Amino acid sequence: MNKTGDDNSYKPFLINIRIPIWLTVAAVTAFILILAFTVNHAREKDIVEQFSQQQIAIARATATGIENLVSSVEKSMIILSRLPPCSYVTEITPEATRQSIKVIYDDLDGAVEFIVVKNKDGVVTAEYPPSIFEGITDESLKNISYFQEIKKTGKAYIGDLQLAWKGEANGRAQSLVVAVPKYDSEDRFSGAVMTVLSLSAIIDRYIKVKSEPSGFCWIINSSGTILVRPDKTNACTELETVGNAKTLDGTSLKNALAEGKEGYSECVLPLKGGRPKKSIIAYAPVNADSGRWFVAIATPYNEIVLLARKGFTDIIFWTLGLILVVVIAGFSVASLSAKQLRLKEELKRLREREEWQEKLLKEQHTTEGIIEGSPIPTFVLNREHRVILWNRACSELTGVDASNMIGTDQHPIPLYKSKRPMIADIIVDSDMDTLKKYYGTKNVQRSTTVKGAYEATDYIENLGGKDRHIYFLAAPIYDESGEVIAAIETIQDVTQQRETDISLREYAETLQNELNENIKLRREIEDLYNYLQSILNSLPEKIFDLDSEGILNYVSLGVKKDRKIISQKFEGKHFADFVDPENRQFVLGIWENAKKGIFTPYELTATAKDGSRRNLLITPRQVKKTNHYILVQRDITELKILEKKFYESQKLAAIGQLSAGIAHEVRNPLSSIKMSLQILEKRMQPEGNNSKRFKIARREVEHLEKLVNDILIYARPSDPIKKPLDIEKIIDHALAMTEKAVTDKHIRVEKAFAKDLPPLNADPTMLEQAFLNIYINAMDAMEEGGELSISTRKTDGGVLVEVKDNGCGISGENMPHIFNPFFTRKKHGTGLGLTQIKKIIDLHQGTIEISSKEGKGTSVAITFPAKAPQQNG
Repeated sequence: MNKTGDDNSYKPFLINIRIPIWLTVAAVTAFILILAFTVNHAREKDIVEQFSQQQIAIARATATGIENLVSSVEKSMIILSRLPPCSYVTEITPEATRQSIKVIYDDLDGAVEFIVVKNKDGVVTAEYPPSIFEGITDESLKNISYFQEIKKTGKAYIGDLQLAWKGEANGRAQSLVVAVPKYDSEDRFSGAVMTVLSLSAIIDRYIKVKSEPSGFCWIINSSGTILVRPDKTNACTELETVGNAKTLDGTSLKNALAEGKEGYSECVLPLKGGRPKKSIIAYAPVNADSGRWFVAIATPYNEIVLLARKGFTDIIFWTLGLILVVVIAGFSVASLSAKQLRLKEELKRLREREEWQEKLLKEQHTTEGIIEGSPIPTFVLNREHRVILWNRACSELTGVDASNMIGTDQHPIPLYKSKRPMIADIIVDSDMDTLKKYYGTKNVQRSTTVKGAYEATDYIENLGGKDRHIYFLAAPIYDESGEVIAAIETIQDVTQQRETDISLREYAETLQNELNENIKLRREIEDLYNYLQSILNSLPEKIFDLDSEGILNYVSLGVKKDRKIISQKFEGKHFADFVDPENRQFVLGIWENAKKGIFTPYELTATAKDGSRRNLLITPRQVKKTNHYILVQRDITELKILEKKFYESQKLAAIGQLSAGIAHEVRNPLSSIKMSLQILEKRMQPEGNNSKRFKIARREVEHLEKLVNDILIYARPSDPIKKPLDIEKIIDHALAMTEKAVTDKHIRVEKAFAKDLPPLNADPTMLEQAFLNIYINAMDAMEEGGELSISTRKTDGGVLVEVKDNGCGISGENMPHIFNPFFTRKKHGTGLGLTQIKKIIDLHQGTIEISSKEGKGTSVAITFPAKAPQQNG
């Protein structure tokens, strides 16, 4: 190993050493700086917190002092307000009052600017000292709002005001006022005593003492306006307000003051004549009866943390110097360590090479021993395709000894009787085309367990004396650089495994066929069961399966879950539990007879879920060759209703036939009587009561004749003679027959006929008679001046005719009987009009619906089927 090579290998080593050192130094420096800034920030916050608490305590003490001063002034004003007015006590002169004011003014020792006494009209009656009022305008004293406030409330007033001073450029000055009401002997408001606190006293006693060269101390109101400050140069803005100063979270200081509590805030003050400064404002409330002020102490933030920042700067400077010294020392030590490490690495590399050579030699011997002793036939080829290892199992399988095979390329001959490439040969050459050529039909595939290996199966005849199924698995052997230097291939006899697989496959196919048959049979059984279940569920009867004790085992039409044959509602319960109590004893008696072999069908009435009463027919039977019984339940309610209707229709038919016979016998005599009355009337020409009696007799005969005709039409209706017709003409013809009734009652008729109505196939005479009866019923129901509405419209496959009137209507209790024969509420009605109408409509395959409200009117809707179109051809 030469020196140049050592230097070349040494330089990258140094570079690799320096990069981690630089990264470490940079990380440590960044960590120290972040830590320093974090500690400094926390320290600044602690300093600000401690300083702010101190300032709050100072502001609180100042506020307490000002409260005591205001309280003292208020007590003095109360004493002064209790002096009697000059007008009530003659001994007390204005000069005496002024002397009393002077005594209190002097006693306050300059705490107030002046004292004023006003009467109930707001006129100044006494003041002290007189000299100060020469500079205050009269208008300023008259417009002070405190006077109206105490006059209204009757309480002391403490607040701020602006006084106008004569001759001053600014015109007004802010002051703090204390005023109390005066009352006369009858406890009536008689004026007020007012004083203005001395701003100079407040500034000298409380404000200047608390102000620092770098900070400000003010008295402000709840809106943030400055009321008292020691120096005008410290004005916050032109409006002299700090209420608009913004805190760090964006809200204004005014919102914090509105809570009326002491505290502090970090604010940005827009100082006059300079850039806004971040400051700490500590404030405490000065509580008074009529108002609230705050003592505010503002200190620039930089002044508070200045000392901490100076110390932080020194620490950072010395820390960076120390880091620089550590870096220089680190690089020196790293260079020396790198040289020593390089020597150690070279020595270590030489030792490791010797150890690897020894291990490789041992592993080679071990591997050869494992392969040689392996029960799996195995051989190994080198890059020249010559056999370098042929184990004992391979010799036993092929019948060729290793001594005849080592060093040769004849390894395919024992298997294929000719020279051709094996999988190991193909892997050594990495020739995949050859692999497909020779093993494309041998189920060749890449091994899923060995990297770079391939596997295939082949059938070889007469190998070692018998035909065999062989499984080949070949894998590459790599050197240190990853290049293929040899290949190993195993040859396994899988004949027995293949035969077993074939047997298992055949057995599996047999099982699968049997399973498919069973599945098919089960499906057929399920289909049959479902079909039978559908048949049972489709039956109108309900079937119950009972055991010998009467316990329900099956109920058709029941809701079942989890593929059960009976629902939870019926499972395990006696059938008598579902029988009404009034029928239970009767049903149990029938059940006892059934168990004795006497099966008698029976009827009973049961209550349904909706509360209706249903007629049931129960038929018991025994299931053949079992001890089970079935009950077949059939709902015969509708059958009973039809049976009742049938009996009624039979009865009505008998009545109709009887009536038809009577009507036929009466009809001819009536005609003779009518004709005789007409002849007698013409011959006798009666007058007066006789004429009236003839008319009554003729009218009654006509009534009986109409009754007979109606009975004959109802009892023996003739078949309609149908032909194509226009429904509108039929409606108009029938309406024309009622012209006299329409005129006599002044009935207004409205018609609304649809266009393009299809023709009807009907008997015109019958339809005219039906509509005539409908019109007559409507006109009989209406009073004079009624309205009759007739409309038509096309429907699906037919025509709808609707007739409405606004007559007396039909009561709800009469509606079910309107089509019954001989049912009428008229004095001279036959009760066959609507019956005859319905009979005619039924003969024409139509429908009639009548809706009515008593006192509102009646609507009759008739639907006729349209004439079927003629088919050509």
